[in-house]
Amino acid sequence: MSLFDWCRWLQHTPLANTVTESSWLFPVVEGSHLLALPISVGMVLIFDLRLIGVALRGGPVAKIANQMLRWSKAGFAIMFLTGGLLFMTQAEKAYGNLFFRTKLMLLLLLGINAAVYQVAFYPKMAEWDLARRTPAGARLCGWLSLIAWVGVIVCGRTMAYEF
Repeated sequence: MSLFDWCRWLQHTPLANTVTESSWLFPVVEGSHLLALPISVGMVLIFDLRLIGVALRGGPVAKIANQMLRWSKAGFAIMFLTGGLLFMTQAEKAYGNLFFRTKLMLLLLLGINAAVYQVAFYPKMAEWDLARRTPAGARLCGWLSLIAWVGVIVCGRTMAYEF
């Protein structure tokens, strides 16, 4: 089965049909996806701004990370679930959509960036608080995250108009 055939099958599953054909379920799913955006990505962007030294410079990185990223994880879970449901309803169209493919590649890049940050920089945050200087690699992770999340949002919104 090709990837396109799988997308076609997915779009015609009972769950996808239920979401698509419901007069209230699709708007609730789409609205939840959009409302989770500031909770998820907004918190990450605030933390990224701290990493690059633009905002909240007086606060300890570890404390800001714990406050911001806790909310971000909850928002991301909602966005992941609702995004999957939205994809199911338009899987055939999404398959060939350049903005959707770009969004997925950026999300993959963001996952790799987050993994690098977690392994290389997160364990040493207490040291940064004492030094009052974010390491260059962590600042690079912050910049990459900021740029990629803007790309994800732009692609997501543009993709919606292409369908």
